[in-house]
Amino acid sequence: MPDFLKGVMMMAAIGTLAACSPSPAPQAQTTPAAPTGGAALLGAEWAVFEIAGKPIVADSKPTILFEDGRVAGAGSCNRFMGGYTVAPDGLKLEFSQMASTMMACPDPLMQQEGLFLKTLGDVTGYTVAADGVLTLTTADGRSIKARR
Repeated sequence: MPDFLKGVMMMAAIGTLAACSPSPAPQAQTTPAAPTGGAALLGAEWAVFEIAGKPIVADSKPTILFEDGRVAGAGSCNRFMGGYTVAPDGLKLEFSQMASTMMACPDPLMQQEGLFLKTLGDVTGYTVAADGVLTLTTADGRSIKARR
């Protein structure tokens, strides 16, 4: 048999074997995981309802908004802004370069805002519970609680 014909027959045999090989198993579909780490903080603004174990002053609206490494919101009567980082483990949170406007307002709001901004500056970690409550915690156990 000529070498040319042997080559053609060998290619045909390889093609036949390839056609008989098992097809790859179908890929299992996975459902996307719930947001973890910093992703859990992103999205709509968080409305604060408790600061250091105390409910907020009636008719005040402290808020927090996380967006691309920046944080901003309302302290009670002033706006604040700064940066934040979430540790790779997704458990530690740190605020940096915080600043706020300096308008005066009634004493209960000024006291609440002072406590809020001080606590926010001391935050070291956070959790988002199954019920959607965000809890920002300090090393000494103080906390800020908010929900969307």
